[in-house]
Amino acid sequence: MADIRRLFVHQQRDVYDMWVGFLNQANIRHEDNVEFVYGVFEGDQLIATGSIYQNILKCIAVCKDFTGGATLSQLISHLMSEVMDRGFKACYVYTKPDTTQSFEYLGFKEIGRVDGELVFLEKAINGFDSYLESIQQYRHEDGVSAAIVMNANPFTKGHQYLVESAAAAVDYVFVFVLSEDASAFPAAVRKQLVMAGVSHLDNVTVLDTGSYMVSSQTFPSYFLKESSDVTRIQAELDASIFKNRIAKTMNIRVRFVGEEPFSEATNIYNTALKTVLEPEVQLRIIPRKQEGDVVISATRVREHLYLNDLEFVKELVPTTTYDYLTSQAGQSLIEDIRNGGKSIGKV
Repeated sequence: MADIRRLFVHQQRDVYDMWVGFLNQANIRHEDNVEFVYGVFEGDQLIATGSIYQNILKCIAVCKDFTGGATLSQLISHLMSEVMDRGFKACYVYTKPDTTQSFEYLGFKEIGRVDGELVFLEKAINGFDSYLESIQQYRHEDGVSAAIVMNANPFTKGHQYLVESAAAAVDYVFVFVLSEDASAFPAAVRKQLVMAGVSHLDNVTVLDTGSYMVSSQTFPSYFLKESSDVTRIQAELDASIFKNRIAKTMNIRVRFVGEEPFSEATNIYNTALKTVLEPEVQLRIIPRKQEGDVVISATRVREHLYLNDLEFVKELVPTTTYDYLTSQAGQSLIEDIRNGGKSIGKV
């Protein structure tokens, strides 16, 4: 059996060049957003490679002379073992439609797909079905239920306005807060701030997204064609999973999003959402809230936290968020942000 070695692509230039060259031969672009990279070797020959970011398998390629199945199986088994050893209970992979069967043989189950572009799969003891069962208890059979998906990094008056607008327009609102920890504010803090900021709304329920609402931090572009519209494909996958599984489970008929007049990427995302969701789920776009002449955004809040300008931030966030920011825990997190602990550019 071939042996598997870790490739230190971020530390060794010659290893990095070998890895990138191998991926390019397989028509796969390399991606720097990986934590661990491994290579399968036959002697000194690199015959396969795969990478890990958190619990997502990435940049997987096998030399065409070793595509019979054993090499891929050995590589994926090793990567899954590494993921589980790091405490994760589920493993995810995005792959081309024509290689889906190889992963299904290894026990992966399809979560969603964009026809002709990519398939999203998971292997977990308690996977997507368990997640749906956990949120189904909040389903309403009567009235109109709607959903909002947000990162809330942190929760601002703009987020609060979006939720209040939705709550006034329909009978029930589910606010899904991204569970992935890839933002300046940890997932638990973001959810806590959202719950505090909407606690005055009786028809609003705050829920986790689990791993099933796609994050721009983990979405892969490495095997898409150079000309592919990554934002559109990400939105179509997100919308497909939401409409076909989550909305059906929760009897959701409307999804609210915030308007982003100055963001071409968000406009592309919202257009793709509308195309996939409707007519089963209606997409409603709410205009952005301003404070005076200032457009409220989490990005602007983080920029002024970085400058330690809490007086300016106070105008952009609800009292509940401001109280957290001025608490000992909030001040510690702000200090971490100012020292570069997490990127202030993440939304």
